[in-house]
Order: sequence, then structure tokens, then C-alpha cells
Amino acid sequence: MATAPAPADGYKTEVYKKHDDRESHESGVLQQYDTKEKLEFYAEVMGDGTDNIHFGKWDNIDLDEPGAYGKASDQMTDYMFKLVWEMVGSKTPLSYVDLGSGTGAAARRICKDNEGVAASCLNLCPEQNATNAKLVTEMGLDGRVSVSTGTYEKCPYEDNSFDVAFSQDAFVHAFSKLTTYQEALRVVKPGGAFAWCDLMCGTGPGVSQEELATFAQTNMVNDWLSPEQNVSVMKEAGWSDVTFVNLTQDIKTSFALMLKKVEKILESTPPEELKVDVKLLTTYRDNLARRVGQVDRGVFQWGVIHARKPVNVAATSEPPVSVPSSAKHLSINSFVHGTDVSTLPDDTHALLITVADKLPADVISKLPSTLKLIVTMSSGTDHVDVKAAEARGIEVRRNGVDTITEHVADYGVAFTILGLRDAMNQVGVPFPSSGWNLSWNTKGTDLNTATVGIVGLGAIATSMITKIKAVAPKCTVLYNARRRRTEDVEKRLGIQHEPSIVELAKKCDILVLLCPLTPETEHLISADVIKAMRPSSGILNLARGKVIDTDALTDALNAGEIKYAILDTTFPEPLPEGHALWSCPRCHILPHYATNTEQVRAALVHDLLPLLEEAFGAGGSAKDAALEAELRRDVAVAHRATAALGWDMLVWNHVSARFGDGCLITPGNMLWGQVRASDLVISSNNITADIIHAAVYAARPDIGAIIHLHTPYATAVSCLEMGFVPYTQDGAYFHGRVATYEWDGVSDDANEQPLLEAAVKSVPGCNTLLMHNHGFCCFGPTVAAAWVLAYYFERCCEVQMKLLQSGAKVKTPKLDVMTKAAETSYLPDFAPGVCEWKAIVEEYGASVL
Repeated sequence: MATAPAPADGYKTEVYKKHDDRESHESGVLQQYDTKEKLEFYAEVMGDGTDNIHFGKWDNIDLDEPGAYGKASDQMTDYMFKLVWEMVGSKTPLSYVDLGSGTGAAARRICKDNEGVAASCLNLCPEQNATNAKLVTEMGLDGRVSVSTGTYEKCPYEDNSFDVAFSQDAFVHAFSKLTTYQEALRVVKPGGAFAWCDLMCGTGPGVSQEELATFAQTNMVNDWLSPEQNVSVMKEAGWSDVTFVNLTQDIKTSFALMLKKVEKILESTPPEELKVDVKLLTTYRDNLARRVGQVDRGVFQWGVIHARKPVNVAATSEPPVSVPSSAKHLSINSFVHGTDVSTLPDDTHALLITVADKLPADVISKLPSTLKLIVTMSSGTDHVDVKAAEARGIEVRRNGVDTITEHVADYGVAFTILGLRDAMNQVGVPFPSSGWNLSWNTKGTDLNTATVGIVGLGAIATSMITKIKAVAPKCTVLYNARRRRTEDVEKRLGIQHEPSIVELAKKCDILVLLCPLTPETEHLISADVIKAMRPSSGILNLARGKVIDTDALTDALNAGEIKYAILDTTFPEPLPEGHALWSCPRCHILPHYATNTEQVRAALVHDLLPLLEEAFGAGGSAKDAALEAELRRDVAVAHRATAALGWDMLVWNHVSARFGDGCLITPGNMLWGQVRASDLVISSNNITADIIHAAVYAARPDIGAIIHLHTPYATAVSCLEMGFVPYTQDGAYFHGRVATYEWDGVSDDANEQPLLEAAVKSVPGCNTLLMHNHGFCCFGPTVAAAWVLAYYFERCCEVQMKLLQSGAKVKTPKLDVMTKAAETSYLPDFAPGVCEWKAIVEEYGASVL
């Protein structure tokens, strides 16, 4: 058995040892707790109207009130579970293991009170487990609470099975604390948490070795450690962020209350009426009286120790900046292993690689079974056999995608301009030693008059095109991609599709390669494509070297068939010394460094955190925080945009977005033109708002945002017997998608919520609830969708009212035409908010932050 550091005054754990082996020790524990006599005794002495007989937490509990001990026990369970659950971001679903669960009172309470939580109870005592299993069934918790007989020093569970490990008042009997903590670490998932409470060895002045040994030997305590020692041993076992919370005064209160109860039983109950042995009860009374004094003298300490299981991240090379050691809900242990990943330690959970690290299938097959994530600091993944990784349950992710996108796009624009201006070919041209000859000029092309051909239209290409159009709006941009974009996307970007790669090569002044390397794109830029290019045109390769036929490119450059090639990547890579490309005229080879700046490299490392948190299930991650910030911005922008149109109504009406278990919503008591992102609240303090929004969210789990307004025209339509009629093209959004609700007075009665739910459910797929004589709600998957729908609904209602006011005969669209238009309106590129929201955020976003 591994021995923890001895306490400061020289006590050694060996003196507490009563048994030489774990089996004998556990047999003694069974005799102490699992006989019929002992079970009846503990139920009588510690039971208090509840089957939770753990030591309690006594905050704000009246010691004299009936059931005080049971309430304190429940409060301690709640306190511990809340602590450990918040350590993993209050995630659901959540699986946890209760080590040394006793009769399972804590597990049943936790699962009963928390939907989405499942518990596995592991306990040494068969009689207690039978009681637990019976109560689990009676409480209807089968399937959520399982019961197993066994020892927490040899858990019958697979590695990485649980999000959380939990234990109350059981580890004092561990034969080996180190083994116990190692087993807990083994069964908890990377990024998971662990919390336990129990009696621990005190180090008070004047406490004798004999007194500690006597307590240990009479109470089946084998490995008797102080809080400091427990913390040290937990770290040795592999836990991180290990923290002790001292609650010793609470156990003193528990001892004192139990003493009071035992004394009352002995004083008020004749011996023949006692349910337990009077001699056992008397001994227990004397021990409790001694315990109260021992707490004061420092013989014991009691409290909670909590910790995290770190995510072990191996890097193939030294990262440009240090990997952070922690996030909000995650502990990270990073180390540099080297490029031979086949020798990674067995407890490695994530691997950080670069584009230079090649991971084919045979290398993937040698990675440890614990590895769940490969993160590559690159824009592509062609150096990793992704299918082989997925087959082993390993996710492959790129980090810093946004950072890489913007920096590569900047880089691409810069070299596009330099290539068109023929600037690269002027590098190294001698400056005249005397005189100045203004007749010397290059045959460069201005970006505004150039035709740029883009191969591939992913995020980088899209960003690059946007940047080109910003500085040269008259530039002609042609593209060729595996999938043609919609007419709307092409119009928005100002681009034209060219289905033939050969025709694209003929037409462009510069051919920019930004497609991924796949079997289909290998040698896509073939000899035929290069020969189609004009002698005045050039190539910029920001894709992978293998996208170009290197031999064909070499021949074309040597023959002067194209003007230049700017290659950020080559094949092979690195290009061997003496390769023909090195000596090619007008071939400019860069060291694959489109993202190799300190700023980008640092961003790549920091972007690792949200990927780790997402992969290892930690809630409240940096990514979650970013999503919350974006959600708050959008909801606040919706308020400002509504106010700008004059559609708000002083401090009334409300916008919300689903968030966690509730929603972010209008704060109330604020003009909409004043609302900022930080002003939004989880509860509106407005019962009307809460009822309406809760009803829609309950009826439609797919809805992410709601806006409720009393705009003039929509409110007018809500008062018409005919209701809403979609007369125009904009009305296609609402064809067959408007539900109605009869006004029943101010929505301030919780009983109205199910009626509102029923109204929303009455029209499957509806996006609007027209509330007669009241107003309306529009809702959609995002704030953008909900607000834009509200905008068009008010416009359609305005048209309807003006048509009615005109008195003219109204032409109603044909049903089949409106049906087809409705289908088109929800195509991905036309869906509400897709085209409009970015511009709205640009207009109002800065004002809400």
C-alpha cells in the first residue's frame, strides 16, 4: 500500500492498520454496517423521518425543529452535488457514480430532483443495496438509478464511464486511499469532476498517537489521513485542482444532535421497549460525548474535497505559446511528446499537431484507446486519415478556423495584387545607379480592371472575395467549385460561376487556388488547364501543392507559357534541394507560411480551449460564453431595430432567445432604444412575458427566439374577423404558418399557458401566433429569423389594411403559386434572416455593446 506523507507530528499510517489485506478489512466493514442489528441501530439513532443518515450541513436549520437531522443530511447532499455538478457546467444529461452509496438515499434524492441525471450506486453491503434497489423501484427511478455490490477500490466499471464521481461518508473505511482515488480517476471521463466528504485525521496540538490509533482500530479505519495528506495523495493519483473545504463545525453539530437524541431515547424509553440493544446504545452515547470533545481538540476534521480529472493534451512540437492549464470548467495537462505519436502515453486524451505531422491509417491504428480528439493547427486535414480516425472514435478538428480564414484571405489578397502588378518579378531588379528613366514600366494589371479566377468557394475564398470587392468593386471575379452557389449568393458576393476549369483558366488574369485536396482535386490544375492560360496570366496556389501538376507547371514556366507562379505550397513539400522548380524563372516559392505569424499561432493555441471543452463535455465553455455574447447582441439589436422603425411601445412587449434552461428576455422598465446586450435578463419580472414565451418554447422545442409586438397594422389585422390574408410575395413566408389565439384578457394567469401552447400546436410548423384584439408573436430558430419574420408580417398587415381601405376589388394570389413561393422562401439561401440580419447587426450592433 502506498503511504501518504506523515502528519506534521510524525504519526504514521501503519499504526492504524488492523488487517493485512483488503478482503479482511472489507469483511470487518460489513460486520460494522451490514448486519441486521447494525442496520436497525443506525435507522433508530440517525434516521429522522428520512433514510438519509449522512452527516449534515446545518446552515439555517433550527436544531430543535422536528426532522432537523434529516434536513441537514439532505442539505449536505444538495450542497455537494451542486458543487460537483457546477464544476462540469451543470451539463445534462449527466452520469455519476456514488462510491460507497450506503442505502442510496443521496442518489435517489439527486435523481428525483434533477431530470437528466443518472446515478450508479456502488456499495459493499448487500443488505443496504437490497434496500436501495427496493426503494428505487418504489420511487419509479428504475433506469436512472442502478445498484451494484462491490468495492470502490476495484470498481466494476469501464474506464471513462462517468461525468462525475461522488461519495458521502464512505472513504474513511478505504483500505488504501491512493487506490480509491486512482479508481475514481479511472472511471471518470476526462474533464470530469470528483467530490467527497468524510472524517479525516486531525492534527490538533496535544492529540496523541494512541488516541488516533484507538479510534482508527475500533472504527475500521485503515488509511487515516489528514486533509492535507488526502489532497497530496489525490494529486499523486492524478487529480488536479484539488481543494479542501473545511466543514468541521458541522460535524460537531451532527455529533451533538445525535448525542441529544440518544440521551433522550435512553431517558424516556424503558429498556424492554427499546428497538435496539441498550448496551450498544449506551456505548454509542459515551462515544458521541467523547467525539464532541475530540472535534474541539482537533482529533478529527470533516469536510469536502473536490477535484477535476485533467484532460491530457500531447503536442508533437512546442506550441508557439503555452497551452492554458485551465478553462472555466476544465483542467488541462499539456506536454510536448514529439512527432512519434505511436508512443503516446496510454492516458493521452487529445493530440495537438501541425500540418507537418502526417497521420496515415497505420499511425492512427497505434494511437492509445484513450485518445478522443486530434486538433490540427492548419486550414486543411489532408495530412490526417480522417476516416481511419473516425473508425476508432477519434474526432479530428481544425482550430482557429476563423483566425486562419481571415489571415489567409488577407495574404491571398496581398499576393493577388502583387502578382497582377508584376511586383514579384521585380524583386531583385537593380536600382539605377544614376539618372531616372521614366520610360521603364511593367505590364501590370490594376485589380479593378482584372479578372480573378477562384478555384474553390469555402470560407477562405468567400472572405478573400469580400476583401477584393471592398478595395476593387469593379474587379471581375469568376469561380469554379464542386457545388455552384445560388443566384442570390453569387449576386451578394459579386461573382460569376464558370463550370469549366479550362474556360476559367482562359478568362482570368490570375488563377487563385483555394480548394481542399481530395482525390478529385489532385492535379486539378493539369497540363491542359495551364496551357489554356494566357502568357500574361499567373497562378497563386494557397491550396495544397498536389492540386497542381508540378511537372506541367515547371514546363509551362520554363517555356514562358504563363507569366509567373506564386506558390505558398508545393509538392513535394518541403521541395527538395535541386528540384527543377527552384530554378524556374518567375517562380516565387514561399515557405507555406500564410498563417505563420505570432499572432495567428497564439490564436490557434487559445482556440484549443473551446474545442477541448466541447469534445470533453464541459458546460459553460469559452465557446458557450461566445455564443451567449452573440445571443445577447442579437436580442439587443432586435430591440434597437424595432425602436428605430417606431414599432416599440414604450417599455412594453418583449423579445427573447432560448438560453440554457430558460431564455434571455427584455428587461422591462427600459425603452427599447436604450436596451444593451448586458441589460437582458433570464427572467423578465413580467408575468405576461414569461407566460407567452414559455408557452411557445414548450410547444415548439425547435424554436430558438420569439418576438411579441403590438405594432399598428398587425394589431389592426388581429381585430378583423377575416384574420390575416397573405396577398403579396412577402406573405409567402406566412402561407399556412399563422396560428390564432382568442384574446382572454391580459396574459397574467399561469393557467393560460397550456391554452397558448395548444394554439401554437394547432398549426404544425407555424411561425406566427396572431393574438386576436391583442398583437402577435413571430418565432424562429434564431433571433434573426424571428425579427425578420416580424418585420415582414407587419409589412404584410400594412398592405392588407391599405387594400381594405382602398375599397377596390382585391386580387388574391392563386393557391398553387403561393404554395410554391412559400417553399422557395424557406430555401437555405432565402430563409428569414439569412440575407438581412448581417446588415441589421452592422447598423445597430455597436450601439448595444
